[in-house]
Amino acid sequence: MRSRFLWSAVRPLWARRLVSPARRHLNCGSLPLEELFARGGPLRTFLERQAGSGARLQVRGAELLAAAQLLSEKERELQETEQLLRDENEDLRKLAENEITSCQKEITQLKHQIILLLVPSEETDKNDLILEVTAGVGGQEAMLFTSEMFDMYQQYAAFKRWHFETLEYFPSEIGGLRHASASIGGLEAYKHMKFEGGVHRVQRVPKTEKQGRIHTSTMTVAILPQPTEINLVINPKDLRIDTKRASGAGGQHVNTTDSAVRIVHLPTGWN
Repeated sequence: MRSRFLWSAVRPLWARRLVSPARRHLNCGSLPLEELFARGGPLRTFLERQAGSGARLQVRGAELLAAAQLLSEKERELQETEQLLRDENEDLRKLAENEITSCQKEITQLKHQIILLLVPSEETDKNDLILEVTAGVGGQEAMLFTSEMFDMYQQYAAFKRWHFETLEYFPSEIGGLRHASASIGGLEAYKHMKFEGGVHRVQRVPKTEKQGRIHTSTMTVAILPQPTEINLVINPKDLRIDTKRASGAGGQHVNTTDSAVRIVHLPTGWN
């Protein structure tokens, strides 16, 4: 019931939310990790400067400095291990190869961790969220794609052991999904889901296509953090209170007692 009440309270914000510019986040897909962390590059220079000065950054500075220092140590360790590949001992070379593979994996993980630590955190990262999916361009195929996306988020929530409660669900005629919304709650749910918002597309041969042509379909995902507390302020001037009394035989008590009271919120029409 609490989730449905929250959804009713924040639903008017969706229109304002959806027409705003899409959230932009750190996109590392355009540059490989090697280029991002290249010697002499701006990111590498920034990390070395922070590690050398011992300064604390405003955004998770201690974790970032620790990761940057560990990255430097692992890179030095990798360079030293690579020199063992020239050793005459074959067993030592095999050990060096295994150690190099392990070192490279750890370095890649550290680079990804540093990139995530550079993304500023938000106050709502620990909040629960409202998920809304809506079919876009593509007709029935877009609705099938929307259904698959909604199922994917539900399975992801189960994998993360989050609470998933469906609030609205409007299926299509052939098993697709026109529109649906759900309440998702769990540890840092909004932090992991906030970048999912936006337009998603798929290019494939739909089930409804008989000639084998590839179609492009879209659907929209909206992510809204649930407030931890809601302060409702209702102006008494926005309320209309209607009272009704029973009629007929029954004495003076029947005619003087308000047996039915209806309160209407004039701006929204809710009662």
